[in-house]
Amino acid sequence: MSASIYVSEKLNRELVKIAEDVAYKAVSYCAEKYNFNAEEVYRELGLGEIKVERSKKLKVEKVKMSSPKVNFPLPYNGELKDECCFALRQNNGLYTQCQGIRNGSSDFCKGCANQMQKTGAEVPEYGTIQMRKAVGIFDYTDPKGRKPIAYAKIMKKYKLTEEQVLEEGRKLNIVINPEHFVVPEETKRGRPSKEKEPKEKGSRGRPKKSKKVLEIDGDTEDLFATLVANANEVEDVKSEEEVVITKNEVSKAEKEQAKLEKKEAERLAREAKKKAEEEEKATKKAAEKAAKEAEKAAKEAEKAAKEAAKEAAKKEKEEKLAAKEAKEATKKEKASKKESPTKEAAVEEDDEPDVVKKIEFEGKKYLKSKKTGIIYDYNEYTKNGEQVVVGKWNDASNKIVFNASEEEDEEEYEN
Repeated sequence: MSASIYVSEKLNRELVKIAEDVAYKAVSYCAEKYNFNAEEVYRELGLGEIKVERSKKLKVEKVKMSSPKVNFPLPYNGELKDECCFALRQNNGLYTQCQGIRNGSSDFCKGCANQMQKTGAEVPEYGTIQMRKAVGIFDYTDPKGRKPIAYAKIMKKYKLTEEQVLEEGRKLNIVINPEHFVVPEETKRGRPSKEKEPKEKGSRGRPKKSKKVLEIDGDTEDLFATLVANANEVEDVKSEEEVVITKNEVSKAEKEQAKLEKKEAERLAREAKKKAEEEEKATKKAAEKAAKEAEKAAKEAEKAAKEAAKEAAKKEKEEKLAAKEAKEATKKEKASKKESPTKEAAVEEDDEPDVVKKIEFEGKKYLKSKKTGIIYDYNEYTKNGEQVVVGKWNDASNKIVFNASEEEDEEEYEN
């Protein structure tokens, strides 16, 4: 029996919240560590755009994060996303809705709720999306009296054109209010300059003070309207000053971020240099070790060669000495033969030459006497003409019986 797995809508929301919370914590941690604007990064990465897709095979709903790339901030256009957090984000002074998913039945995401709990505030620092939607697009004032800056200044900061902004809005299914492209008139800060009036020629010295007389034309309502208009002008100047302060804060944050990036780059450069030095040191050490081993092997080979040459010279000397001794023994033997009359007589009586034939025994060549069966060394006879007796042929065993010293002469075998 096969079983199908179904995920409830409640579990869907919980999974979406968990994914959003993890993403927000990661960005907030990095922002706190590296000192950059978490809200801007959160918005540009699109971590708040989470979709739920159903698997056709297992019938399991999977939480999938889609992160459309946002190239630059977009202004508030009067929209309210019910699935997103109701808090407003500063967003470069544009005061747009937080893209985090609301935490359960709360109106805010976990990050904004924690921030409010930490500061003890009843509303978010920049207000709510309902507060902004209750007034005109350009009429909002946050709880601290600050107003959003004109989007034209953001376009100037990012060097954007109207076509680029509209294209970005189409990509994110956002309709951009065309009034955002209107460049506001800039008011000069400070006290207005006074026009100099030509001085009239008169008597020297300080002029006498004249008493001021206030005259009110019409009813009191006109005076009240004038005071209100003057107060509004003061508020406008104050708003512009706050915008300048916000821009200064953004510039300061950018400088701090650049400073941190520079420090990080320097740290990475130092680590790379240290690693290169360690690798170079290890390579040099390995080369020195290999050179020492090669030198040691060369010395051992030279020593072995000297010993081999010494052994060869010793062997050659021994062979020469043995040959010399054999030659002297042969001479002595011949001399003794000449001195012995019986041997001379035997030689004289045996005038017939000894006939030998070449045989091969155990892979070696010998000369065999047909008359006596004496075996002579084949190589000594063919090379030096010496009749060196090495043994005698045994007809019974059909093999050579070698003498012990291999130096017995022919007469000993004949006897």
